[in-house]
Amino acid sequence: MFEADRVPYLPGATNPMPRSRRRPGLPRPTPPAASRRTSWRLRLLAALANWNRYQVGRIVEGVIVVWLVGSVVLYLSERGGKAEGFASFLETLWSVWAILFSGLDDSYTPTTITGRVTTMVLLATGVGLVGLFTASVASLLVERYLRRSDVSHFEMDDHLVLCNWAPRGLEWIREVHSKILTQPRPIVIIHDNPDEIDLPDKQDEPAFNDVYIVKGDPSNEVILNRATVSKAYSIVILADPREGKHADGKSVLICIAIRHSCKGECHPNIVAECQNPSNRFHLLKAGADEVVSSDALGLRLLARSALFHGMSHFYWELLTVRRNANEVYLVPAPDELVGHPFAEVSAMFVAHREDRRACLLIGLQRGDEMIINPIGEEAGPLRAGDQLIVFSRIYPGGGAQPLPISPPLSSIRSRGESTEP
Repeated sequence: MFEADRVPYLPGATNPMPRSRRRPGLPRPTPPAASRRTSWRLRLLAALANWNRYQVGRIVEGVIVVWLVGSVVLYLSERGGKAEGFASFLETLWSVWAILFSGLDDSYTPTTITGRVTTMVLLATGVGLVGLFTASVASLLVERYLRRSDVSHFEMDDHLVLCNWAPRGLEWIREVHSKILTQPRPIVIIHDNPDEIDLPDKQDEPAFNDVYIVKGDPSNEVILNRATVSKAYSIVILADPREGKHADGKSVLICIAIRHSCKGECHPNIVAECQNPSNRFHLLKAGADEVVSSDALGLRLLARSALFHGMSHFYWELLTVRRNANEVYLVPAPDELVGHPFAEVSAMFVAHREDRRACLLIGLQRGDEMIINPIGEEAGPLRAGDQLIVFSRIYPGGGAQPLPISPPLSSIRSRGESTEP
């Protein structure tokens, strides 16, 4: 496993994807002067924010504070003395700056006890501030070097793979590395231009620990093998915003490459983002297990909110990963529940409303069929291989949150029969 304080990437081959889909020969329009000025300002602000991650801003603030305070003290204690460097406040400012970063000189050597003590403090502080500034700049340069360093060994399994990159990928990482997850999975990002990936510092946001970058085109099988996609838990394909209306076409190529790379193995679950809902069938045909269209989901949510007020708040709560938030989970049905009717198992879950195992059974996933809120004998008895769809605050089925398979089913059945007239 990699060291947690590094964000390396693996250099790969040049981008094999043809660019012929884009219109050739069309000259790129020259951006207006206002756009160039705005872009320049944004780059400057981004550079300053990146430097501030390494406390450079605080170091500069410390230098200014020490400079001004030292100048005031020395001017008040040395004015009227023999030292020419403290004759005026402006001269004192210059003398203190020289003391901080170059040392003493005959023209600004203090004569009073207060001035000499202050000068000693300034000399020591200057050495410390210069060292901190140098270390901060070195940290910035070292990280940039590590982002371009070659990693000869890359072995990982049960991880998450993110193909392509867009700014919304930051929020995706925050969700899958939420604080409520006790064992977050490592994340590998595959992108052909790592310079576009600006991850927050792990000290500011721990969610970005255990995030790695593999340089290359995700439709290249060599790059996919370097990211060990065949051993991944899930693979998420973001629509590449650089491809415009052809983004779904690139996602189709990535799905095909992943399926071919995992040929003959237990392939991971592939979730593809779809820009055009009409391309959903092509992505599924290419090998995607799940296709998510943000436009289609957004339109349906708008329709539900228009008909039933407040539904957007419910779905937002449902899709947000945070502590004490209710989530929908798919949990393999325990062997103890196989063969029992859905209504009987649902009643067992209701019996545990007073403890942390409290959850609701709302449906079943049986193969490719999803049965939500079955009525009567619609679902039939539970079968081996079924997955329970439960609504819970904490992931059920683990060691800390087992499924409520007690009290015995017989006691629930007898209690239900005793209430019948």
